[in-house]
Amino acid sequence: MTSTNKPFKLLIVDDSQLLQSRLKKAISEMDISIEIRQAFNCAEAIQLFSDFVPDKVILDIALPDGSGLELLQKFKKEKPSIVQVIFTNYPIDEFRRMCIKMGSNYFIDKSDLNSLLNTFKE
Repeated sequence: MTSTNKPFKLLIVDDSQLLQSRLKKAISEMDISIEIRQAFNCAEAIQLFSDFVPDKVILDIALPDGSGLELLQKFKKEKPSIVQVIFTNYPIDEFRRMCIKMGSNYFIDKSDLNSLLNTFKE
């Protein structure tokens, strides 16, 4: 990722407070200029997406008020250039194929934080 004057904008969508904190800490420690916003459900994610207009979104599949897959499609339609990462506890090949077909750039198992962090180096 190349550095610019304006910070890279990231939206993390996951219903786990603990995971959100770990991700934010790990990403903030990287040598990149980044602005991070967090949503814990679909409704918050949709509002933040409209107001914040992120460059990248990290999405969980299972959310309390819907599915990250619905957000994946909605966000890709609204901003085709957005980079979307599905970060899930369900690393099933069928989900992977479906997510990639729907526009996800990455599909990463939540147990593999290093792979997620590497998406910021590409």
